[in-house]
Amino acid sequence: MADPLSTASGILAIATFAFQSSRALYRTVGSIQHSPSSIRQLKEELEALNGALKSLLELGTNADIDLTVLRIPLLRCGKACEDFEALIIECLAHSDGSKTSFRDWAKLKYMGDDIVGFKHMLSG
Repeated sequence: MADPLSTASGILAIATFAFQSSRALYRTVGSIQHSPSSIRQLKEELEALNGALKSLLELGTNADIDLTVLRIPLLRCGKACEDFEALIIECLAHSDGSKTSFRDWAKLKYMGDDIVGFKHMLSG
């Protein structure tokens, strides 16, 4: 049987990864000037996610609560935020700083879905 303390610290590490990834994506999304409404809505969703993950991290320090069931969802959340941030940064590389390339935004996809689909995935 696994040591409860090491299991809890492992879950906290994964929750920290998810929180840091979502915060990084939030900052990247927030840096986009003249962004489409879907990007602004994604930013709002990420703000809510960051709040939930921060609360989870604070709760995770309580040894009486078993959060192991959240291991895989937290890993997926962190990875999805990391991957989507990389896609956005790639799109921003084609813009001139003051104006984003709408052609790139239009073809921005994550796992076969667009920005709105990614936002729905985060909220689900």
